[in-house]
This record gives sequence, C-alpha cells and structure tokens, in this order.
Amino acid sequence: MKDFFRKTPVDTSLVRAVVSVFVAFVFCVFAAGCGDEAPGSKVPNFKGPDAKSAGAAKADAAKGGAGGRGGKTFAVEGYIAETHKPSGAFQTMATLEALNRVELSAAANGRLISLMAKDGASVQKGTLLAKIDDSELKAQLKQAESSQQLARQKMDRTKSLVEKNAATQADLEAAEASLKSADASIELIKAQIAKTEVRAPFSGKLGFVNVSVGAWVTTGTSIVTLSEVNKLKARFALPQRYATTLKVGDPIVLIDEERALQKTGKVSALDATISESSRTRQILVTVDNSKGELIAGGYAKVSVQLQSGRTQTIPVPAEALTLDKDGAFVYVVREGKASVARVETGLRTPIAVDVISGLNEGDTVITSGLISIRQGSAVRIREIRNNTDYEVD
Repeated sequence: MKDFFRKTPVDTSLVRAVVSVFVAFVFCVFAAGCGDEAPGSKVPNFKGPDAKSAGAAKADAAKGGAGGRGGKTFAVEGYIAETHKPSGAFQTMATLEALNRVELSAAANGRLISLMAKDGASVQKGTLLAKIDDSELKAQLKQAESSQQLARQKMDRTKSLVEKNAATQADLEAAEASLKSADASIELIKAQIAKTEVRAPFSGKLGFVNVSVGAWVTTGTSIVTLSEVNKLKARFALPQRYATTLKVGDPIVLIDEERALQKTGKVSALDATISESSRTRQILVTVDNSKGELIAGGYAKVSVQLQSGRTQTIPVPAEALTLDKDGAFVYVVREGKASVARVETGLRTPIAVDVISGLNEGDTVITSGLISIRQGSAVRIREIRNNTDYEVD
C-alpha cells in the first residue's frame, strides 16, 4: 500500500476543488448561524425549527429583563398592608418625685448646740431646725454696735460744728463715712450669725437627722433632708409619635396597681426637646398628695388619653422600604409581578415604618429578595408574614 501511494501521482487540481467546496460550505453555515445573508446571495438558512431570529431574540430578552432574569419567577415573602388604628390611650410607667426636696446643711463652722429637727417630722416654712454656736459672733456684734454708736455721735457733733462754721464740709463727710462703715460691720456680723441657724426653706416633711447635739460641723455638713410631699411630680417619657398630643394643663391618670389607687394629675411642663437616644419627650405631671397616699421615689402607671383625629398610617416592615434619588418606595404585587409604589413615610423604628400615603389597605408588600427584583419582575409569594405591631403599651 505504501508503494502504491509513492508511485501514484497526486492530482492537485482535484485537491483544490475539494478545499474550495469545503470553504464554501463553512461560509454558508457561518452566514446561516449569524442570521444574515449576503445581499443577492441564495445561501440557504440552516437554522433549526426552534431557532429564533435576532429581532425575536431581542424582544424575548426585553421581556426577560422586565419579568426577571430571562423570565425567571422570584419566590418572595409578602406582607399584607393594614391600616394602623390609633389607640385611644397610651400607658407607661412614671417616677414619682417630691415637688421640692433639699438637703439642709450647715453654712458655718462650729459646734452644734441645739437640734430641733426630729426624724420624719412635719415642719412649717421658717422653722428653726438646728443652731450652731455663735457666741463669738455675738461678742463681735456688741463691739460693732459700740463702734456704730460712737460714729453716730461723732457725726452729730461734726454736723453741729459745720452749722457754726467751726468745721469743714470734709470733716462732715468723713464722719458720715465712718458711720456707714460701722453700719456695714453690723450687717456683716448679723449675716454670719444667721448662717449659724438652719431653718426650713418651705413646709414639708423631714427625713432622718444625720447629726447630734455637740457635734462639730463644718460648711456643707448634712443636717437633714426636707421634702415637700403634699404635692408630687410624676415624670415619664412619651414616644415621639405622641410628642405633640399633650399640652400644659391636660389631665393625666396615675395608677398605683399594688394598692388599687388611682389619682388624677395635670401636665405642668413638657421638655423643650426630644431625646436623640430614645426619641422620647419628657413630661412632668403634678398630682395632689395631701393625704399622703403616694410616696415620693416610687413609681406609678400613667394612662394618657390621646387626642382623637390623628392621621391613620399603614406600618410596614422596615426591610421592605427602599430609597433612591427620587425618594422612598416599596414593591407591591400586581397581577403576579413586582410594581414600584412610591410612598410618603412618617415615624420609623428599627422594626417598622409608618407609611402615610402611597399604599392601600390590602396591598401585598414584598419584604424579601429586593436586591434581585425590578419593576415588572415575575414574583411568587411563598410566605405571608404576620402583621407588624411595634406599639409598646
């Protein structure tokens, strides 16, 4: 066989013809695959029966982009939008405080020679509670009063001499200055004596006495605590969404559940700002406690009757909300496809967002797969989430 091929001459023209036919065949297949025919050529179309033209392929691609990648249907979670009905009352815990409370302390150094304060006693404003030794100050006062008397006599004599032209006006002015200096010395000593007395600045009830008679006290030594408990202050925090529902003078109900006691107070002050950390506003309520039914330092439940007519909102899970350059929006399901709903939002918490407008009750809001879906994406609800309730009553 090898000898046969060596001896048999090769027809090069035949080889060239075969190569030309093969190249033409490849070119036709390539042209058919591209879907374009050369102008005026009769190259047959080698597409299969299921193949599509370039225009149809582009249309399908556009449809696939609108309904998910290549027409894919996304399985997502949904949340049924429900209108949030504002409750008629808000309840929280309030801390009870004395209307006035002060730690009475010594204002001078010395030995405590008298103690009228009694543990737990009720006292009236101005009552003397403790007395520090003031014997040295009283002696200084007598000396100052003597100097004052002498200065007054000198001024009277100088005035008489001036009237007789026996003294100058300068002598009279010096005498008047000496008298004023003596008066000031007396006022200073009297002020120092007053500091040796500890008196009640307002009517109230004493706590426990911290010192005993004979003790040496210095400035700032605590004597006793005085609290005004005929009226109490109740302080509590109101969430931001209710921050403007109260005004000064509004009635507030305080409940002591342990003793089944209920009292009504009035809003006396509202904090000027909302806390940035808790997003709450501090409210101060004054309540009558003339019968001593409530104890300062304790707590009570507060029931706040909220104003009616507040805007109803639709709370949705916080993860359903998306932001772009045009604002906030959520995806809702319309006829099996994702549809963008532009919304106006109100209060936002880590759990939910209040939607003021842009949603209707009963809309199915998509809460998962938001990164993959687009406007018109085909979606299938695989699970409906429970209603979001972020109120803390």
